[in-house]
Amino acid sequence: MVTVGRTLRMLVGAAAVACSGSTPPNETGADAANDGLEAQGTPSVAADASGGPTTNVAPVVVDNGPAGVQAVNTLYTTVTLCRPGTTICQTIDHIEVDTGSAGVRILSSLLEPALMLPRPMAADGNPLVECYRYADGYNWGPVATADVHIGGELAAAVPIQIAGGAGSTPIPSDCSSAGTEEDTVMALGGNGLIGIGFQTADCGGTCAGANPPNGAYYSCTSTACMVASLPIPQQVQNPVGLFARDNNGVAVRLPAIDPAGAATVVGSLIFGIGTAPNNGLGAAQVLTTDTTNGYFTTTFSAQSATGGPAATLVGFIDSGSLSYALPDTSIPQCSGSAALMGFFCPPMSLTLMATNTGHNQVSIVTSFSVAAADGLYGSGHAAFDDLAITDFGPGGYFDWGLPFFYGRTIFSAISGAMTPGGVGPYFAY
Repeated sequence: MVTVGRTLRMLVGAAAVACSGSTPPNETGADAANDGLEAQGTPSVAADASGGPTTNVAPVVVDNGPAGVQAVNTLYTTVTLCRPGTTICQTIDHIEVDTGSAGVRILSSLLEPALMLPRPMAADGNPLVECYRYADGYNWGPVATADVHIGGELAAAVPIQIAGGAGSTPIPSDCSSAGTEEDTVMALGGNGLIGIGFQTADCGGTCAGANPPNGAYYSCTSTACMVASLPIPQQVQNPVGLFARDNNGVAVRLPAIDPAGAATVVGSLIFGIGTAPNNGLGAAQVLTTDTTNGYFTTTFSAQSATGGPAATLVGFIDSGSLSYALPDTSIPQCSGSAALMGFFCPPMSLTLMATNTGHNQVSIVTSFSVAAADGLYGSGHAAFDDLAITDFGPGGYFDWGLPFFYGRTIFSAISGAMTPGGVGPYFAY
């Protein structure tokens, strides 16, 4: 159970800490999260920058993150968690928005103890703990249940993960082998994460069967953990699929930015596709994906001096990746800094082309830019639309990370959901 979301988190985060001269944000997530609990009704809804309806819109921001993080190309929003069925709630900002994963994950260190979110047990009566693995690390913590408010939407009694909240329970080696434990603000790069990708649950049928995989859900005692099977409705859920109405997908809308970058970018996370006046597909073209990984096909020619053969790659769109990632050995990589290892540093900015093709055979020719990463980080900005890194995977992947979102509205439809553009999963832009 390794997600595509946040594939570049640790590498890019290390570079940002090492090279960014940016100043701390005006509002720090850690301070806001620890302001305490309050008894409240339905959380207030911020106005949509586009002037459209607000009930299905949550503001999002790209900034430097919580104090000390110095994040780069990280999309954040604010989430309110409530004890199910009550008005005992806590609002937490700087929650990372990830279209490449599913589920809400909140750092245990930021939760007020008085919130007292109920924690379901495994089938054998022991505490239920999850290992959620990314390409660069993992979250380890118990499953809890919360009412999740975001924008004007509510998902009631949602299974979420409390990252880092498992106490002294030993972490199984098949979890810790995934890399770095990302259960602190500095390691995660935010106060939590909300996965709003195409999946309805974070593991699905694989974890619900008689032979569940290692590195997912566990039944734990104080001394050991055993792999556990868990029915899909009890797994950590994509909250969007549990909304009353706007539950078939999302759209992320960010403005275009200067090639030199921007200190802060404000946009909108819009819930639903074709369910309200502000979330229609319009002229966006639909690229259907496979139902297992959310992949389509990207055709890309390396930009060598003599031209290169077109390569057929596995493509995906992921707001949780801080950079484009593509295999192109002809673009010079940065040198002189271990933190920028693998990032591209061309002598001048490049405008490149690739073609994305869905399983429905719809193709979109898409241009993108690649600039020298060492110059971008030296600017002190938090948002860049031309940051790119070499594909460190097994080869053959093209990751359309957050730089791809600037200046676009990108739709992501949930698997099996009916929309005006057909049945999900798909991306559209």
